[in-house]
Amino acid sequence: MAARVDVPVTAITRIGVDPGATGEVTPDATNGAKFSNDGAVFLQARNSGGGAHIVTVQIPRTEAGLAVTALAVSIGAGLTRLIGPFPVATFNQGGADIGYVFVDADPTQTEMKYKAFRF
Repeated sequence: MAARVDVPVTAITRIGVDPGATGEVTPDATNGAKFSNDGAVFLQARNSGGGAHIVTVQIPRTEAGLAVTALAVSIGAGLTRLIGPFPVATFNQGGADIGYVFVDADPTQTEMKYKAFRF
């Protein structure tokens, strides 16, 4: 089984960052993507496909024994959305992927292109 693709996180500085200079990451077709999160990260999600996609940011915790609904963002064909920030206690995974946030997309993962930025 292939692993989730790691989206590098670029720090935004006072002198600025050229978002075009940071390469986009294509997620794994089955397993999606992940990025390191310290609570000050946001995700740039670009739909390169011809139809709408739902980008789902997983929430791996429960409240009173009940699963918390994941964050789902609809992104139309050809559009880009900036999503975040992601509070650590809510969005970060545990275990082997501690400190990472998991991202998936429907219906075709590979039509989504991701970048991540820290402010």
